[in-house]
Amino acid sequence: MITAATPLTDAIKLARIPIKDFCTFSCHSLGPMKGKAAIMSKQAFEEANEAFVDEKYEEAYEYYTKALVNDDKIDHRNTSKILASRAQCSLKLKNYADALKDSNDAIKLDEANIKAYIRKGVSLYNQDLKEEALQVFVCGLEFDSANEQLKIWQHKCEKELAEQNPVTMIASIEKEKLTTNVTPVPSLLPAKIKHSFYQTDSIVTIQIPIKGLKKDQVQIYSTDTTINIHTKIPSSGQDYSLEVDLAYPIDSLRTNFNVTGSNIETKLYKRQAIQWTSLDAQSTAAKVQPPVPMNRPLVEKVPSYPSSSLHAKNWDKLEAEIKRDEKENKDDMGDANALYQDSDENTRRAMNKSMYESGGTCLSMNWEEVSKGRVTCEPPDVSLFIYLMCF
Repeated sequence: MITAATPLTDAIKLARIPIKDFCTFSCHSLGPMKGKAAIMSKQAFEEANEAFVDEKYEEAYEYYTKALVNDDKIDHRNTSKILASRAQCSLKLKNYADALKDSNDAIKLDEANIKAYIRKGVSLYNQDLKEEALQVFVCGLEFDSANEQLKIWQHKCEKELAEQNPVTMIASIEKEKLTTNVTPVPSLLPAKIKHSFYQTDSIVTIQIPIKGLKKDQVQIYSTDTTINIHTKIPSSGQDYSLEVDLAYPIDSLRTNFNVTGSNIETKLYKRQAIQWTSLDAQSTAAKVQPPVPMNRPLVEKVPSYPSSSLHAKNWDKLEAEIKRDEKENKDDMGDANALYQDSDENTRRAMNKSMYESGGTCLSMNWEEVSKGRVTCEPPDVSLFIYLMCF
């Protein structure tokens, strides 16, 4: 007899159900439920990414949590990815203890998750555990020795530890140890700095409105698909970082930046002459809307003759115009000479006197009028000046 207290294996035997048939029945029954949960987890993760891009960090945190609840935990790398993403949310909200816990859990599931190392190190750094943070960044570099973001943070920690008073540094290390149960540091939510971008046919320019920076206070690293910008806000002393998985590929070797009085301006050079619908690959616009071809090519046509001008000039056309003007002036001069040669003595005298005394601004052929006095200099009414030689 089978009762509620009968062990499952005994119940299967008493019911004379083959073990393989019971397993098959169980898998078929649970399969649709697991599939639905996986879809819900994926959807929640995408909604979390959207909220994060829009800087709605609290909303993003809730969606990442929902994605974890519905995650089937079978693909450890995927679970690790969700945990690392939620850790980034916690960093933005300055919940450093939560960020540390999620980062640790992510590393346990996937020890090669570089983003988890970065976020773990940053959470420790922001709790003034710089030596422990340095160890985490060094550990991450063992898996990816070329990661520039890890290198930047490693250098930052080493520099600040070197400048720190040795006695203070030892006391700080003894005070707090690397652990997942670090007491959270109460603080206000970080000030939001809204970045923006604009574009031409060949360049995307990212603008970050931070005042009072010098160029050597900004660290920028880019690959063909990512851009990372790091600095410290002068007015508050807070660390600022922008990490974007780009929607479209760039030529990372040409990436450059400039710091003005009020902005960090980073120029990304496009691989294709297309209109970017979004900067971030996680944005819905980048996923749904296809890129629009731009009108002009990426490489501007160089001037047809060596020139410092940014605009091409048709030097052959310009030369033809100059020759035409010279010919017209020559024709005008020829007409004046013919008029002089065909005139009588008084007319010639009038022409010579009027041109000489007026400085070439007045030509008169009336000797009776010119002979009465000096011809005054008058500005011409037209822009064409004819120089007439005196014969």
